[in-house]
Amino acid sequence: MAKKGKSNFMMQGAILGVSSILVRIIGLIYRVPLNNILGEKGVAYYGVAFDVYSILLLLSSYSLPLAVSKMVSKRVTLKEYRNTRRIFIFALIFALCCGIAAFCITFFGANLFAKILHFPQSAIALRVLSPALIILSMLGVMRGYFQGLGTMIPTAVSNIVEQIVNAIVSIVAASVLFKSVTQAKAAAYPFDNVKEAYGAAGGTLGTVSGAFAALIFMIVLFMMYRKILYRQMAKDTTDYVEPAKDILKVLIVTIIPVILSTTIYNISGLIDSGLFSNIMVSKGISEAEKDVMTGMFTGNYRLIVNVPIALASALASSLIPSVVKSMTMNNKSSVIRKIESSIKVSMIVAMPCAAGIGALSRQIIGFLFPTSVNPDKVSLMLMVGCLSVVLYSLSTITNSILQGIDKMRIPVIHSAIAIVIHVAVLVVMLYILKIDVFSLVICDMLFAFIVCFLNARSLRRYIGYKQEIKKSFLFPAICSVLMGVCSFFISKGIYKLIHSYAVSVLITIIISVLIYGVLLLLFRVVDAEEVYAMPGGAKLYTLAKKLHLM
Repeated sequence: MAKKGKSNFMMQGAILGVSSILVRIIGLIYRVPLNNILGEKGVAYYGVAFDVYSILLLLSSYSLPLAVSKMVSKRVTLKEYRNTRRIFIFALIFALCCGIAAFCITFFGANLFAKILHFPQSAIALRVLSPALIILSMLGVMRGYFQGLGTMIPTAVSNIVEQIVNAIVSIVAASVLFKSVTQAKAAAYPFDNVKEAYGAAGGTLGTVSGAFAALIFMIVLFMMYRKILYRQMAKDTTDYVEPAKDILKVLIVTIIPVILSTTIYNISGLIDSGLFSNIMVSKGISEAEKDVMTGMFTGNYRLIVNVPIALASALASSLIPSVVKSMTMNNKSSVIRKIESSIKVSMIVAMPCAAGIGALSRQIIGFLFPTSVNPDKVSLMLMVGCLSVVLYSLSTITNSILQGIDKMRIPVIHSAIAIVIHVAVLVVMLYILKIDVFSLVICDMLFAFIVCFLNARSLRRYIGYKQEIKKSFLFPAICSVLMGVCSFFISKGIYKLIHSYAVSVLITIIISVLIYGVLLLLFRVVDAEEVYAMPGGAKLYTLAKKLHLM
C-alpha cells in the first residue's frame, strides 16, 4: 500500500510536471517572437506589469488551489462528500469576492503602481491584465477541487489550453497594438515609448484570453463530473454538515498563511524592479539603459530559469493533497517517504537543467533572443545565476511540505527573514558595487538559499526528517557537472560545423539527456523500482540491463 500511494503521488506529480514543462516550453516559444516585437524596453514594461499583477494574484487567488485541495483532500479521505461539495461552493463565492476586489485595485490603481515603480508605460498593460484576476480566482478553486480529489489531469490539461490560447493571442495582439500607435496617439501620453507600451498591453491580453479559455474548459469538465459527485453524495453516511461560517473560517485560516508565505516568497521580483529602477536612476543611469537592463533580467534571465522550476511547482501541487491524506491517517512513515521522493526527483531534474543552462547560456540566448541588445551580458547572467534553478526548486518543494504538515506559519516566517536579508544585501550591492543587474541575479539566489536552509531546519525539528545526501544531492550534482562539461564542448563543436544556434542547442540537449541518463545509472542514483515508475520504464529497464548499466 505504501508503494502504491507513493507511486500514485509520483504519477500525479509526473502528469502535472510534464504539462508544466510543456506550458513553459510553449511560453518560451511564443515569448521569442513577442520579445522581438516589443524590444527590450517593451519587455521591461511587460515584466513590471506582470510583477504587480503577480502580487495581486497572490493576494487574491494564487493560494486558492492549495487551500481548496487541502480541505477537499481531508474530507474525501473521511468520505464526507456532501461537505466536499459545500467547500467547493463557498470557496467559489469567496474567490469571486476576492477576484473582484483585486480587479478594482489593479484597474483603478494602475497609474499609481506604475509611477511608484518608475515605469509609467506599464499602466496600460496592467489595466488590460486586471480582468484576469477575477477569472483566475474562479479557475483556482476548480483546479484545487480536482487536485483534492487526487487527480492532476484537469489542472494539467487546462494549463495547456490556457497557454496555447495565451501564446496565439499575445503575439497577434502585441503586433496589432504596436503597429496601431500613430504620432497623434503617442502625443496624447505624458511618456515616451508609447508603441512599446501598447505592444506590452497586447501581450498581456493573451493572459486574459488564455485564463478565460481554461475556465470554460474546467466548467465543462465539472458539469461532466457532477453525476459521479451525486453518486458519491448518495453513499455519504456522514451526519455532520459543516456550516457555511465554519467552512469560510477554515478557508480563511488556511489561505492567510499561504497568502503571506507565497506573497513574501514572490514579492522579491517586484521589490527588485522597484529598487533597481530607483537606485540606478539616482546614480545617473539613463532611463533607456535602466529599461534595457530590467528587460534583460525579467524578460530573458527569469524566463529561462523558470522553465525547469515548473517541475518543482508541479510536484508541490501533487504533494500537498498526498501529504494531507497521510497526515489525516496519522501515517508519519508515508509522509517521510513522500518527502524523500519529491526532493530526490526535484533535484535529479533541477541540477542537470542548471548545469545545461550554464554550459549553453550563450547559444541559448543566440537561439531564443537573436535581437538581444547585449547577448553576452545576458548569457553571463545565466552562467552566474543558473544555480537559482536548484535553489528555487528545493525551496518550493520544502515550502509545500511544511504547509502539508500544517506548519502554515513557518514558510511565512522563513520567507520574511529571507526577504529582509535579500533587500538589505541588494541595496548595499547596488550602491557600493558596480555590477548593476548582476546584483539582482546574486540576491535572487541568496533569497532562495536562505529559505532552503531555514526550511531544512524546520523539517528536522517538526517531523524528524533527515535529508539523504548521496543519491538526492551529491551524485546528481556530480552527474550534472560531468554532463555540463560534455554539453559545453559538444555544442561548441556542432556550432563550428553548422553555424546555427538553434540546431546546436537542440542536438546538444538530446545528447546531454542521454549522457545524464547513463551517468545516473552508472552512479546508481535511481534503482529498478524508480526506473519502472518512469514513462516507458519497462523498456528503459530492459535496455539498461542489456547495456549492463543496472
